[in-house]
Amino acid sequence: MNRFSRFALHAGSLLFFLAPPVAEAQWSKPEQGDLFIHGGWLFDSVSDGRRRNSGISIRNGKIVEVDADARQHRQTAVTKIELEDSDTILPGMLDLHAHYNLDLVDKGRVEEVAYNGLLFLANGVTSTWSAGEFYPERVIAQRDLIDAGRAIGPRLFVSGPYFGAFRCEYSIKTAADDCIGWPNDITEEEIRREVDKWAERGVISIKIKQATPGEVKILIEQAHENGMTTVGHLANYDVEYDVDLRDAILMGMDRVEHQLTLGSGGPRSAEMQQMVELMLAHQVYYDANLQMYGGIDLRQKHASEMIWADEAKYFTPYAQSLLEKRGPPSPESDEAEYAQRVLELKTLFEAGGGHLLVVGTDEPVYTDLLPGFAYHRELLALTYAGIPPAAVLKAATINGARALGVAEKLGSVEVGKLADLLVVKGNPLADIKSARSIRYVIKAGYVHDPEALLRSAQGKIGPAGPDDHANWELQLKPLR
Repeated sequence: MNRFSRFALHAGSLLFFLAPPVAEAQWSKPEQGDLFIHGGWLFDSVSDGRRRNSGISIRNGKIVEVDADARQHRQTAVTKIELEDSDTILPGMLDLHAHYNLDLVDKGRVEEVAYNGLLFLANGVTSTWSAGEFYPERVIAQRDLIDAGRAIGPRLFVSGPYFGAFRCEYSIKTAADDCIGWPNDITEEEIRREVDKWAERGVISIKIKQATPGEVKILIEQAHENGMTTVGHLANYDVEYDVDLRDAILMGMDRVEHQLTLGSGGPRSAEMQQMVELMLAHQVYYDANLQMYGGIDLRQKHASEMIWADEAKYFTPYAQSLLEKRGPPSPESDEAEYAQRVLELKTLFEAGGGHLLVVGTDEPVYTDLLPGFAYHRELLALTYAGIPPAAVLKAATINGARALGVAEKLGSVEVGKLADLLVVKGNPLADIKSARSIRYVIKAGYVHDPEALLRSAQGKIGPAGPDDHANWELQLKPLR
């Protein structure tokens, strides 16, 4: 018998929470143990539909059998989960734009990983890539704690710092502005050394923002030399390209964020069809971030669907008071610009680019809304844009894994892959909101109660009071 107790767990009974008792290194073999999940339905992210789940067998954190015969496992010494007929099993989801940084004291964005990580995991996001960090050491430290079994959270695929002048955050507007973290006279040797440095720290994908065309070319070359992928935020805060999308794609950029043109329709969007064709020809992944760029309008038009939880309660009372005083931010885009972003996304999808769509929240917190919950706002926004739920779920799972280069281990429910799963109530292929009604989250075979994860994060994010600001203020670091 394995070290877990032998029992059958019925979905209507008390939920349970199994924390990993020993080291759970990101890719290492977890604690030995068997788990069998029977009943409900399965969306495996391979096909476009769901089917009855006769059984999924998990051993040592990996899926060893799908569509298993429950009768053959009835007498074996395994932990069993018996699902309701209406439940659906999904692969664990990936956020490929999962900022952990928050601006709570008006002194720049800084990372808080521990409790934000719990909120991601509770929402079924079992893997995150953090899309540019201001304090990468904090993300790496939490990753190492999770890997050592000393903390609970999603798989933390660290991005390292921004590669470009956005290391100086909003004190710069374009790649031409000087930044102490990425100076204008940065050399090719320094750029290549920076990429190598973060590859050695376990970064598998880098974020390029506010870099010149020459810098981008070197960054892509060196990243690929290290087996890393690249993603670009190409537009600057003068609403121009630092690097034209066409040039970035031809240089070999692997993913792009936000937009395919600079316009809101009209002449500045005239090249949309050409850009779609180029994305398809070079198989470049696209992260549209609809819930961020249309967020305020979406939340006004679909209030009850977009906001379903009290997210403010996860901040400290003091942080809540700061956010309340700050009030709501201005919209990220007007209606015409947002309509163009939706059109670009839909055009790429209808041209055969559904397999290139990935899900990212891009939610640096300026309000009392948090990225773990924003993930489901993004899923919903994608369906509002006309993307079918099955395609949205694939974007959230297998597409994200492929884009990050980890599809051999994550992203679908297949034999040999890590057992990162979630069980939801209802059918998310009929209503994507069912994906947020989570019964269990399973990571590497460990079963977590999402409600317990949420409770453990209440009142924890942000400074405790006015004398507790130091860790919440951004201090820029020079490259040299």
